[in-house]
Amino acid sequence: MNEFEKLLEESLTAPEELKKGQIVKGKVVKVSGDTAFVDIGYKTEAVISREEIPEAKEGEEIEAVIVRFSPRMTNPVLSVKPLKEQEELNKIKEAYLNKEDIVGRIENKVRGGFIVDIEGIKAFLPFSEAGKKLKEGQVLTFKVIDFKLDTKRPKIIVSHKAYLEEQREKRKQELLNSLKPGDVVEGKVVKVDPNKGVTLLIEGVLRAFLPKEELSWGRDKNPYNYTDVGETLKVKVKRVDKAKGFIIVSLRELKGNPWEKFVKEHKEGDIVEGKVVAVIPKGVILELAEGVEGFVPEDELAWEGKPEFKKGDVVKAKILKIEPKRRRILLSIKRAQPRPWEEFLQKHPVGSKVKGKVIKIEGSRAIVDLGEGIKGVIHRSDLSWTRPKRVEEVLKEGEEREFAVLGLEGRYVKLGIKQLTENPWEKVKQKYKVGDVVKLPVKELAPFGAFLELPEGVEGLLPFSEVPKHIRLKKGQEYEVKIIDINPKEGKITFSINALMEERPKEEEKEEAAVATTSPSSGFKLGEILKKKWKM
Repeated sequence: MNEFEKLLEESLTAPEELKKGQIVKGKVVKVSGDTAFVDIGYKTEAVISREEIPEAKEGEEIEAVIVRFSPRMTNPVLSVKPLKEQEELNKIKEAYLNKEDIVGRIENKVRGGFIVDIEGIKAFLPFSEAGKKLKEGQVLTFKVIDFKLDTKRPKIIVSHKAYLEEQREKRKQELLNSLKPGDVVEGKVVKVDPNKGVTLLIEGVLRAFLPKEELSWGRDKNPYNYTDVGETLKVKVKRVDKAKGFIIVSLRELKGNPWEKFVKEHKEGDIVEGKVVAVIPKGVILELAEGVEGFVPEDELAWEGKPEFKKGDVVKAKILKIEPKRRRILLSIKRAQPRPWEEFLQKHPVGSKVKGKVIKIEGSRAIVDLGEGIKGVIHRSDLSWTRPKRVEEVLKEGEEREFAVLGLEGRYVKLGIKQLTENPWEKVKQKYKVGDVVKLPVKELAPFGAFLELPEGVEGLLPFSEVPKHIRLKKGQEYEVKIIDINPKEGKITFSINALMEERPKEEEKEEAAVATTSPSSGFKLGEILKKKWKM
């Protein structure tokens, strides 16, 4: 029992005696200036400072403690402060026992901590229990962590840190109870583990773990590529573990499933841009969006040759096939680019001249290297306005020469040599017509006839069917023939001796008729007529 409690007990056992420390009740009988006069049943009124009972009025009963008294004193002196201090001590003790909050003001800084005023009661706040940086005059909420009463003064130790921790725990439980999968929260990054993931604090109280698998839909699982300690990050709740007091979150789910978005926005035939994430023996893998990858087979990398790609290269590709259920996309890089032979034709239109190197002769055609992976093809029919038997008669492998561009033939640029010179058929078309009789040499004999050459360098065919049976054609010998067909567009002209022979009898009949009507002195004889008839 402390001194105050002893005085209280004594005052209750001897109410007729007045002494210092005694608790008395009385009625305010007069208020004068700074003093109030109270009737406590003593021969004279007791006095109390008006500051202690500023609201008291005459006739109001109060309870106070005798703080100064002597038979020689005219008026006992009262005070309500001891009662208020006792009341406040009881509150502090109750807060200590029940672990309740109390409010106090930081009065001043002392060695090892702060003095806190709690309604007139002094308590000590150690630096270690401050919880944060404090300054004098701040009014804060505390927890009483130690309460002792001795004969001199009470020993009270408070903690603001304990109060903050309790509030954090309360808020943590509130979050755990309110959060559910799918909710979006924002937290501060407190730890980054490149092997496991990221740890965040939600509102500074709830721990959240972001596994590295939940960072991205793509291949990049390095946490440092997405965040760093001290940064804030928005994430989506995946799981709430109330028992362990933390939540599992996802960054990638906040962005939505990229496959669903990609399939909605793209279709087969679209041209897309992608980044090379892997180069494998069978082709290249492109990342089209975070978490969406497509495969480019080796034969779809380029129109010609095998280009070299490296990770990080950004290229355009054409979507050939989308399989949403299997999450597979087939791509082509070459089809997203202009066809090189078409580009070549734009730079070198039909009729222009180009240089190339003969790299291969294949039967009736030759393959020509035009540079930059472009190949040309030239057929025997385009080597000369005449008809060479073999390509090798005009071209040799390894030979470099000039060609005329004729157009495209598949992936090849179609070339010609004869087109570099004037087309003799234009002259033939102007100079000759069907029915004309010409005398020409045999240039070449073939199983089906003989090729005769006009002076313009054009060859025509004299089929054996148009040659009388008694005539044996010889190479180099000249024959008189008749043109029976001429087709400059197809480069064909056909000759005939038979057609010429059929006309001869008619002419001779006319001549014979003329002889019959002429006198013998005219000089014409039957032998001369017969000789002329069979002359070739």
